[in-house]
Amino acid sequence: MANRRLFTLLTLVLLFSLSHAQTGSSAFPPQQVLDRIRPEGIRAHMEFLADDLLEGRGTGTRGYQLAANYVRAQFEEMGLKPAGVNGSYFHNVRFRLIQLIPEKTSAIVKRNGQDQTLVFEKDYVAEGNELYPDTAIEAQIAFVGYGMTAPGFNYDDYAAVDVKGKIVAMLEGAPQSFPSAPQAHYSAGPVKAANAVAHGAIGILSIWAGPIEEHVPFSRLVRFYHERDMRWLDDQGMPNDAQPKIRGAARLSSTAAAKLFEGAPKSLKDALAAAAESKPQAFPLPVSIALHIVSRHSEVSSPNTAAILPGSDPQLKNEYVAFTAHADHLGIGEPIDGDSIYNGAADNASGTAALLEIARSLSSMPTPPRRSILFLSVTGEEEGLLGSDYYAHNPTVPISQIVANINMDGVTLFYDFRDIVALGAEHSSLGSVVDDVAQRVGLEVSPDPMPEEVFFIRSDQYSFVKQGVPAVAIGEGFKTVDPKLDGKKISLEWEAKYYHTPKDDMNQPNLNFAAAAKCTRIDLAVGYEVAQQTERPHWNAGDFFGKFKRNGR
Repeated sequence: MANRRLFTLLTLVLLFSLSHAQTGSSAFPPQQVLDRIRPEGIRAHMEFLADDLLEGRGTGTRGYQLAANYVRAQFEEMGLKPAGVNGSYFHNVRFRLIQLIPEKTSAIVKRNGQDQTLVFEKDYVAEGNELYPDTAIEAQIAFVGYGMTAPGFNYDDYAAVDVKGKIVAMLEGAPQSFPSAPQAHYSAGPVKAANAVAHGAIGILSIWAGPIEEHVPFSRLVRFYHERDMRWLDDQGMPNDAQPKIRGAARLSSTAAAKLFEGAPKSLKDALAAAAESKPQAFPLPVSIALHIVSRHSEVSSPNTAAILPGSDPQLKNEYVAFTAHADHLGIGEPIDGDSIYNGAADNASGTAALLEIARSLSSMPTPPRRSILFLSVTGEEEGLLGSDYYAHNPTVPISQIVANINMDGVTLFYDFRDIVALGAEHSSLGSVVDDVAQRVGLEVSPDPMPEEVFFIRSDQYSFVKQGVPAVAIGEGFKTVDPKLDGKKISLEWEAKYYHTPKDDMNQPNLNFAAAAKCTRIDLAVGYEVAQQTERPHWNAGDFFGKFKRNGR
């Protein structure tokens, strides 16, 4: 009887432990692991990575290679296992560099036998075509609302119009009635381009108008088009997301676009009003356009940097929790106030510093987490999430064994916070992990306060989501510890003044490295809990992103 009672008691203890390991309630990291994340460590890494000597860490440049070498050296010093190719820490990516030649590029609107030449950088901007250095098309324009087809949301802008052989004009973004992450997904350029091709279009005009123009004026958008364009190349030399049937594309200012709507069933103003009500819409415009896009193609290469901390569980060590951060920025560009080095301190020397601090903390544990941890410092994020997308298509560990991605793009630097925003967490069981961590450290979890910014598709977690990997990107919310500070105001002012400018350096005021360490500890805790749980993360039943398939599965 005593032995049976003992067996029953041990069984109950085991079941209780397994249950709690699966829910995360006993998987929170030891305090000493969290305490190894130091504000001084984050600052020191940032000081090196954002130094002028690295010349802004542009993808494919000497400055970026110096950053990659720094990350590699840190991984090696920690004793982490190389996770690149050929026994190295590097995972090299070939890129096609596409440089538009503006003086040879043109856009001419044709109406009733009369031509109107649009003015480059006033009426329109364009990128070079990823396949054709010299391409020209002329066709009628059809307006297709947001350019979206979303059966799961009973929404289709193309339902009432035939666009075969036409150039489609579409608004930026997606219906505001959509949930935040699906809204972000359907806003993505490659998604819209693929949908346009599926309906027979041969060209795309994006219209910069409405709320997005109010937030970022067209004149400011023009500056971003001074940056180069890139695509990663597969083994056959084909660029990613290539659409051979799209022979030309441009982005129009609201003033230029409004003229296209003259004589159409709706004005641009009316079309924007309908879009604000999330109404599908499409109709032909009484004009055609001739686009001639000329660019220069060349090739560069740049590495991702990858390392693994092997797990301690005999079975779970074959699965991986991936921590990611991009090490690249914009390099040397157009001078602003005499400074041409785009240092990228917050974006994203801070995330790379957080990645290194998490790696140092976890690798110092006497017993590593149960699952293996993949640390991935990626290239080409600023060029369109290219390094992470290449890795997700060509991983150095099986994509089916990457159970989750925790991405860090600009960890908190500007104020101490009372809440966090976990982009993507609501779509998978990672949400319960985030909730557990937030509760344990006394923080609230807030929804995305600015879904119109489509942050979910603007950083490297999206590359893993598209391959079916549950992912999350955690940042501060707008609720500040100091009631005298306005988190939203601080964030918006930083974006307007510092984002993607040379002013994002280590000399910008009020950098809060204690807040950065706090944010980094949260990322560590979420990844650690996932690594300790017996059950692997899963998409919520019926979730929108659950339909995305992993390579090889």
